[in-house]
Amino acid sequence: MSITAIDIGAHSIKIIVAKDNKNQLINKAIEIPNKLGLVVPKNDQEILAFSEMIANLFHDYKLDQSDVRLSLPEYLVTSKVIEIPFLNEAELASAIGWQAEQAIPIPKNDLVLQYQVLQKPEKKTPNATMKVLLVGSRKSIVEKINNIFLNIGIEATILETQIFSIIRSLDILSSDPETIILQMGKSSNDIAVIANGMFEFVFNSKTGSSLIDGAIAQSFNLDIKQAEEYKINYGLDQSQMEGKLTQIISPVIDNLIIDLQKAIRFFTQNHPEQKIKRIVLSGGPAAMKGLTEKISQALGIEVLQVAPFAKAKGQIPEKNQLSFSVCMGLVARKL
Repeated sequence: MSITAIDIGAHSIKIIVAKDNKNQLINKAIEIPNKLGLVVPKNDQEILAFSEMIANLFHDYKLDQSDVRLSLPEYLVTSKVIEIPFLNEAELASAIGWQAEQAIPIPKNDLVLQYQVLQKPEKKTPNATMKVLLVGSRKSIVEKINNIFLNIGIEATILETQIFSIIRSLDILSSDPETIILQMGKSSNDIAVIANGMFEFVFNSKTGSSLIDGAIAQSFNLDIKQAEEYKINYGLDQSQMEGKLTQIISPVIDNLIIDLQKAIRFFTQNHPEQKIKRIVLSGGPAAMKGLTEKISQALGIEVLQVAPFAKAKGQIPEKNQLSFSVCMGLVARKL
């Protein structure tokens, strides 16, 4: 039995098949275009086409169906850390529904809620508090995704948000510096903050890479695939194309930097004794030439790219490794 981790993005579908979650022995690493451009189909016609696409994937690549793990885009989820008075397990289980109603903007009858205690004192004192992570998603969406796979004979064992998979893939410790994780996608970006090894918050930025691809395609009369190649291979290199490509890309990256600055300010306001010390980039667009340098120079912070296969062995992909962070995080999760 092996693990099949699937990350369905609007641009591409990433799949990792691994022996188990301990040894990170990769049997297959697959990335193919998402020809439908769908992450969650809306109507019967889209569901039919989406189901056929998934069924063909499992057939064509002979994917193991015994332990299938799926990701859920962050824009379909609300993740929030709340601080509440000290409660024991039974009290928390009883109170968590009311807490979620206050923090999660999803109607109670359509809410799928998961929670995890992040920080709790060993003993209860009069002013003792605890931090709890709430993750809420719409039951209608979760059921739709599950049913699509069930209808083709596949029962998913895990459905997890992308950002938490990435956090797991990084194996962040409490001793690690305060970190921003920037997950870059086609339609949007996710900006999450980790401090003391714990999740703080995440928000969605609409400055996705499709804005860059479209602008490059229009300016240089290219198709989207060629525009993506220009973006990754030449990117923010001023020496390329007399700097014209940089002029096209820079406004979008400048907006992204503004979003990062907002995240930094918000964190600092809530934790004045701490500051963000590094930014980790994930996702295919993060491989853009000159991007790490641009962000680091603008913010004065160390900027790194994820290394999802740092501890892995086996069939490791030679290209687009940054695209597989979500899959590797899914692989690493213990059942």
